[in-house]
Amino acid sequence: MSDRLEENVLILRCRIGDRDALSELIRRYSRRLRYYIGHLSDSPEMTEDIFQDTWVRVIGKMHTLRNIESFTTWLYRIARNTAFQQLRRKKMLCELHDNVVLTDEQPSDAFSPADAAKIHNGLKKLHPAHREVLALRFLEQMSYQQVAEILGCSLNTVKSRIHYAKLGLRKEMEA
Repeated sequence: MSDRLEENVLILRCRIGDRDALSELIRRYSRRLRYYIGHLSDSPEMTEDIFQDTWVRVIGKMHTLRNIESFTTWLYRIARNTAFQQLRRKKMLCELHDNVVLTDEQPSDAFSPADAAKIHNGLKKLHPAHREVLALRFLEQMSYQQVAEILGCSLNTVKSRIHYAKLGLRKEMEA
C-alpha cells in the first residue's frame, strides 16, 4: 500500500515538473517496461528507441492522465502504441483477426513451465501480438481487463489472443 501511495505522490510531483520524481518513476518502471517493449520489437536498438519515445510521450501527456491510480495501464498503453507505430513504419507488423469469440470454456491461466529458458525462447518465436498479451498477462500479472484497456480491444479479444498465444507457445515448446 505504501509503495502505491509513494508512486502516486511521484506522479503528482511529475505533473508539476519535478525532475527528480520523474527520474525515480523511470527507474521504477525501466526494467519491466524495457522487457515488455523487447517482446514487441525483437531488436535491442528498437527497444531502446521505443523506450525513450514512450517516456517522451508520457512526459508530454502527463497532464492528461485523469486517474493516477491507472498510471501503469496508461504507461503500457503509450508504450504499446509507440511500439506499434514504429513497427508499422518498418512494415514489421501484420494484423490479427479480432473476430474470434471463445465459448464459455475459457482457457485456464494455470501454466507452470519447468524451464524458463524454454519459455523465453518460445516467446521469441511467437507473433508480436501474441508475445504482447502473454507478457502483459503473465509476466506483468495484469488482469484481462487491464490488458484489454492497454490493447484498446474487447475482453473477448484478449481472451482469444491469450488462448491462441498459449497454443502457439505450447507448440513452440514441444518442438
